[in-house]
Amino acid sequence: MRGLVHRAAAVAAACAALLAAPAAQALDIGGLSLDEAGFADTLVSSTGVFTTSSGTLADALTDGSLSTWAMSTTAGAKVVLGFTDRVLVNGAGNDLALFERGHEAYEYSQEGFDSFNVTINGITRLYFTTETTTIIDDYNVNMTTVDLSFFGVAEGATVSQVQIGLDYNTRGSLPQLQLVAGINTVAAVPEPATVLMTLAGLGVVGVFARRRQRAAAA
Repeated sequence: MRGLVHRAAAVAAACAALLAAPAAQALDIGGLSLDEAGFADTLVSSTGVFTTSSGTLADALTDGSLSTWAMSTTAGAKVVLGFTDRVLVNGAGNDLALFERGHEAYEYSQEGFDSFNVTINGITRLYFTTETTTIIDDYNVNMTTVDLSFFGVAEGATVSQVQIGLDYNTRGSLPQLQLVAGINTVAAVPEPATVLMTLAGLGVVGVFARRRQRAAAA
């Protein structure tokens, strides 16, 4: 019995350490507090020729950083981004945020705002970005938000892929896409701490069950 108590205490300590681990970093921008666990994490496909501020196209769009971005001069340029560790869920209000690099912060902008063609479930809608108060590397960050309800997604239903088409602004240039983030996201798989606590509980139950069986056979 003493060994069982020691094992249970060890498992409980491990679970407590996981639960006490630092939470995923939050990104506060445009009035939103975004958990990095909700960022798109997979580049499924791309159309057009892209250049990036650093790294590959996949790196620039899935690293969770507003300091990296991707741009294209190809008409009809688009990317399909996926949420593999997390999936978008149609919750209350807006569910998705798109960010792009705007003009230099010290310049007066007359270029007009950029826009994205967002396609989900075969439905395409046009979204214009607006300027935020966030400045990254001396550039303003523009953003737009998306409600999955406008794409025929049922309340509580999930989406794993989003297509984003770059659209020309009034100056004839395409937006520089920085980040795609889910505002409402749910875990695709159980969190590690939850799994460990469940297994620990099952282990303790199993031990007691075996002891009862031996006692009954005696």
